[in-house]
Amino acid sequence: MTKPLVSIGLPVWNGEKYLACAITSILEQSFEDFELLIADNASTDRTAEIAREFCARDPRVRYVRHASNIGAAGNFNYVFHETTGRYFKWAAYDDMLAPDFLAETTAALEKDHEGRAALAYPQTLLIDQEGAPLGLYDAAMRRGGQAPATRLDELIGPGDHTSSLIHMCFPVFGLIRRSALETSSLISNWPRSDHLLLVELALKGDFLEIERPLFLRRSHDEGSVISAEKTASSGTEVERKLAAWFDPKRGKRFPATNIRLGLGYLRAALVTPMPVPQRARATAVALGWMRRHWRILGGELKLVLADRIRPS
Repeated sequence: MTKPLVSIGLPVWNGEKYLACAITSILEQSFEDFELLIADNASTDRTAEIAREFCARDPRVRYVRHASNIGAAGNFNYVFHETTGRYFKWAAYDDMLAPDFLAETTAALEKDHEGRAALAYPQTLLIDQEGAPLGLYDAAMRRGGQAPATRLDELIGPGDHTSSLIHMCFPVFGLIRRSALETSSLISNWPRSDHLLLVELALKGDFLEIERPLFLRRSHDEGSVISAEKTASSGTEVERKLAAWFDPKRGKRFPATNIRLGLGYLRAALVTPMPVPQRARATAVALGWMRRHWRILGGELKLVLADRIRPS
């Protein structure tokens, strides 16, 4: 059997409300040379029934149900490891794709004969829970063709006034070169690990932007971050809840997200193959990020130590 050019992995848990819309938007792509793997994290709603209905309709769709919830990180990584396409895309159960998403992103990567680009991604159109447009996501988009240290600086440098990068990290739902993902940390079992993944990918290659709003990002109250924020009494509790969503085995331990990000940025700068001058610049950018956020990192260290000495 011929391998598809593109693989799409859709990890899901209790996604019955929006899953059919997400799958339909994938199967209605104008580009057809793809496989879709749906990995169910032991859902308790109609997710399995919906997925199996699509499997019966289209041979490009596969469905796997885990015996237990392996966490969002485990499921995101599972769909990557169990697919084979030269290019890979994660799909969320609640988002949608415009019909030309795969055609445009695949063409952009295929035109990159030297393999300089790590991923291609379109502009993002925000939609509400009913699918009505809310407007384009307002973020400064980056172009390819720059040096690794420059790309890193654009993500986490002084111009970024938040603590990380690329705002909502929508490019992680773009089309990614498999060879770039194979040498990355993928999705780690702590919040905002997609920030680290995008840093790793940016150090490996260019990001190609498609200047069309082909990614439809749904905004609704049941999303992982919004749900955690609605039910948590503090920012620290939000982090604990998100960490449990990424990996249920973590329990209530504080994930020290920013410490992990800082160390991850530094490691990526040190181990990613690049010319020595670029490595020196990239390392300086990563250390600069840690220096600017030392108060946050120090506060997280105190919480980590408190977790270790707190009685079980």
